[in-house]
Amino acid sequence: MAMGPQPQTAGPAVGDVAPDFTLRRTFDESVDLGRLRADGPVLVHFYVFDFGGI
Repeated sequence: MAMGPQPQTAGPAVGDVAPDFTLRRTFDESVDLGRLRADGPVLVHFYVFDFGGI
């Protein structure tokens, strides 16, 4: 089944507030954006796994 062009969606703008979310730091430890934000400004940066082969 061929897929046509996908509609463009606007991404977040610089300075937009990210929604609260929780991610795993390790198997038994999580990081919650809301808790980090309570301590002051937070920069969220995602990167490809170091040995992911991409």
